[in-house]
Amino acid sequence: MSSRGSFAGRGPRNYQRSDERIREDICERLTQHPDIDATEVDIDVREGVVTLSGQVDDKHTKRLAEDVAEEVMGVRDVRNELR
Repeated sequence: MSSRGSFAGRGPRNYQRSDERIREDICERLTQHPDIDATEVDIDVREGVVTLSGQVDDKHTKRLAEDVAEEVMGVRDVRNELR
């Protein structure tokens, strides 16, 4: 039995994506998402911990933005302070 194809997500030892790359990915994904108006959203990333702040239209959008951020590679935690 071969183990080929089962190593996705397993990078080099001590590899960590930069906070700026994580922030950039989140910004792009929020911008492209058809159900999120992110014009009043601020994103801060420190050591892989993402803080979302600002305002969105409703609770559904707040949760959706958090889900989008959580899916980005390198994110350790999301603090959702959106209102």
